Amino acid sequence: MPELPRPADEDDLLRRLVAWAERTAHGGLALTVTDRAMERAVEVFGLPLPALLRRLYGEIADGGFGPGHGLLPLFNGGFGAVDGYPARISSRSGGRPWWPRGVLPVLHWGSGQYAAVDCTSRQELVLHYSPGAAGADDTWLVESESLAEWLESWMDGTPWQRSGAHSSRTFDGPILWEALAARLGAAD
Repeated sequence: MPELPRPADEDDLLRRLVAWAERTAHGGLALTVTDRAMERAVEVFGLPLPALLRRLYGEIADGGFGPGHGLLPLFNGGFGAVDGYPARISSRSGGRPWWPRGVLPVLHWGSGQYAAVDCTSRQELVLHYSPGAAGADDTWLVESESLAEWLESWMDGTPWQRSGAHSSRTFDGPILWEALAARLGAAD
């Protein structure tokens, strides 16, 4: 398991992310999230957001930057990271829950695929959700062992499908999220 970033490393990561986001944001950066909006996010989500994720929203912008379609805003008329979460965890697919509790969608890749942070994991595991096609099961993969590693991969252009320079593991193909069945069973 990769080491979590130390606060000084996190400060450096945020400085580099700000510069990168300013260069790559589609149409400029959105405003940052207010303390009140962050408190509301915790109320709606039911868990504290990971510190690094809070810093992204509070110090860089309320979404709109990053790969794919960019980081989701926290609130966006029911389609944001947080305000869309209650519908995800309460809806069913084939009579069973399909979105695990404590997993916050943070980025839309397109075609119904999302990156999400497991806010219950110590290292802030980043997951990839892909909806099943033609009756196939939905797929949950591990995109990154940590949120910090995932953010580093944004800046160095390393696709999520293979390990980056900051990864502690060698990529041997997609890694299924083994905790999914237990987490969905707990949500049932």
